[in-house]
Amino acid sequence: MKRLIVAFASAMLAALVLTPAVSAFSPETAAASHAISYLHALQTADGTVANSASRTEETVWGLAANNASIASFATADRTAIDSLSSHIAAEEKTAGGIGSLILAVSAAGLSPTAFAGHNLLQDLVCTYDATTGAFNDQLYNDALAVLSIPAGKAPTRSIAYLASHQQADGGWEFSAGSGSDTNTTALVLMALRSGGTLTDTVKAKALLYLKGQQRVDTGGFQYQTGAFTTDSDPDSDGLVIEALLAAGEDPVGTAWSINHRNGLTDLLSFQYENGGFGYSRPGSSATAVPDALSTTQSLIGLASTFLPVKPVSGTLPAACPTAAASATPTPSAPPAPPTTTARLAQTGEPVFPPIAVLVGMLVTAIGLRVRRRAR
Repeated sequence: MKRLIVAFASAMLAALVLTPAVSAFSPETAAASHAISYLHALQTADGTVANSASRTEETVWGLAANNASIASFATADRTAIDSLSSHIAAEEKTAGGIGSLILAVSAAGLSPTAFAGHNLLQDLVCTYDATTGAFNDQLYNDALAVLSIPAGKAPTRSIAYLASHQQADGGWEFSAGSGSDTNTTALVLMALRSGGTLTDTVKAKALLYLKGQQRVDTGGFQYQTGAFTTDSDPDSDGLVIEALLAAGEDPVGTAWSINHRNGLTDLLSFQYENGGFGYSRPGSSATAVPDALSTTQSLIGLASTFLPVKPVSGTLPAACPTAAASATPTPSAPPAPPTTTARLAQTGEPVFPPIAVLVGMLVTAIGLRVRRRAR
């Protein structure tokens, strides 16, 4: 049995390496248009989608990928891009947030070097650790950062950092110790391709890993072996479709279909009548509903393309300016201590007694759930 498994793996590896690049499938225009209408209904007065900068950025990617009007995706005269100018401070807390924003600005045909008074590429460089080659120690977010750099201009060490973290099974893990998952693997594959350094060996191992995550019953892709669910899901389907296209594979071809089912047919099975996609299929339970995350992460795959949907323009600065290292100057002497024990509340935040703060932090910690994507 062991010999048969080894032989099968060797045959699959050879087939994936030798299979030439093929044409993409025809875009699922109707499904994408319906999904965009669902997201439009979630857009708030300031232009944000589902009250989330991340969902807003992903919506912009999807609009551009499907040749839909970004200017028309608006409410109260505020487009999705308009809203992002007010989210810069929050997004710039992580390299993944900056990278996601750069990809959205570029998808809208704007320059990331001059957006709302920011040179986003300069801000991205200020998150880079030249010693390790990492923009972010979470590989999903690190890959987003690398993807947002003008093609072929990523620092050599940053590409090496991503490539060196490929696991023995061929995949990449979201963070150290979490194990390989399809979403991170797909994004890293696209980042390595964008960097112009996706070697045949690395690609073949990654494709073999992704093939191992394809469900025999649905033809779709699960997030990770033994994690969260034993079913496939639309987020994984969408990202793997993108990665396969980036790697020159046909996501609906024979090599990636099981009993005429594949990542695309499975992805479409998660779409609801109102156009939204849900993590669970319609009718699978009484509580199954569409959600913004599943919908935004399906749009690029439906368009039969992959990130970045439009080339990122501009020049990546060589280093972070010294002034950017500290937002405020260090005071020459500490301020006098207050006469009472208190702290200033942040905007919209009530002041609680110290005991209540500790209790609240404990409850929050207990209530946290691990999510597949976080920045």
